[in-house]
Amino acid sequence: MKRRHLLTAASSAAVPAFLLAVGRPAQAQGVTTSGTTLSAAEHKLRTLQIGSLSLQTSMLALDRAQNPKVREFAGFERAEQMTIAQVLTDMPAPDPVPLEPSNASILQALSSASNAQFDSMYLADQVQGHSQLYQVQQAFLQGQNNMATDDVHIAMLARTAIQMHLTMLSDLQSTLRG
Repeated sequence: MKRRHLLTAASSAAVPAFLLAVGRPAQAQGVTTSGTTLSAAEHKLRTLQIGSLSLQTSMLALDRAQNPKVREFAGFERAEQMTIAQVLTDMPAPDPVPLEPSNASILQALSSASNAQFDSMYLADQVQGHSQLYQVQQAFLQGQNNMATDDVHIAMLARTAIQMHLTMLSDLQSTLRG
């Protein structure tokens, strides 16, 4: 994989988020993976599975979100998930990974949400998904001794973008509550 593709993918998704999130750490919650390490193949599969839900819910949010900042985030997330899928599969237009049953039920519940509930449900689902994605990156990286591989570089860049997105999501949730 060419590093310029990796850098293009990471910078297009991370720079806008970075400008909004500088200086505030994000804490990932959700799936615990401490002590667990993932192989490169497991990392790729889990990232694509969770990313597929994020992509599909973000596409829904582009149509249904009421708050313009939530729609803006959904656009960034859609672009990021499409790019990360391209990077991980080395394909220009990869099909989304089929959703696991639990993720399909999340998408269905969001699809059924009323307009008043939609934005807060979307943000909560994104926080959960990003927390899981963060845990996947951590589980993969903690088992790596060689930091000079494309897989490791992708996970490191993804982890940073995920941290920024968690901060953005927290800010958006505060805005909706306020």
